[in-house]
Amino acid sequence: MGIMSDGAINRTLRALIAVCEEGPQTLTALSGRTGLTPPTLLRMLRLMRDEGFVTQDEDRKWRATMLMWRLGCAVKDSTGTGELAERTLRELVEAIDETVVFAAFEGGWLTYVAQAEPDKPVRAHITLGGRYATLDTMTGHAVMAWLPRNEVDEIVKTQAKRAFSAADRRALYQELVETARIGYACGSGDRWPGVWGAAAPVFDHRGRPVGAVGVSIPTTSVPEHGHAAAEEVARAARRLTERFGGTVPASSLPSAR
Repeated sequence: MGIMSDGAINRTLRALIAVCEEGPQTLTALSGRTGLTPPTLLRMLRLMRDEGFVTQDEDRKWRATMLMWRLGCAVKDSTGTGELAERTLRELVEAIDETVVFAAFEGGWLTYVAQAEPDKPVRAHITLGGRYATLDTMTGHAVMAWLPRNEVDEIVKTQAKRAFSAADRRALYQELVETARIGYACGSGDRWPGVWGAAAPVFDHRGRPVGAVGVSIPTTSVPEHGHAAAEEVARAARRLTERFGGTVPASSLPSAR
């Protein structure tokens, strides 16, 4: 690519992230998402195309290439989380016969990095590699229950799709307190209507949440085996915490302080 200034590198990376996260998009759409002018953006996209990171389809939309997928898989493998998470999920799906996932938490958002599905016709399916709002999912609420209140407030500020009143915040804090008390979050999140889910946090060696194990069950109400499945999810999350070398923190809730 030649020598680039720090600002040009930052803008190029911003464009690459937008292409990877949002799927195939036109130059105009990407310009709106990144705040870069079309001429500047086009120059960056052409540079990335020449290096094999992106390509332009016949419909003029830009998308990431499989090189980005390979790099993502390499990062996943290098951390060692993939194999441990997949083993834990295989054990869990054998116990509850429902779709289970591990979502990694970073920068206030979740990325679904591992999944195991039962062998039955009616089951939930979660697309791996997707970036989801922590506020919208049960896996996210399981994580939020162990974050300091200021971090919870920042998540609400950046991810809420509507204005959060003081009553909304109190209700959220109360939910998170209960989540920490029982060890898992459960209910129907905003992201996938018609799917009931339960999730429990996974911690690093400092006792900070780094993700969550979750189960997704297609239903419009609490399934008969829902709470039993949630208990299994909580046990699986504790096993994964141990396999990561993590520590489950004391029961005091940071966001309730």
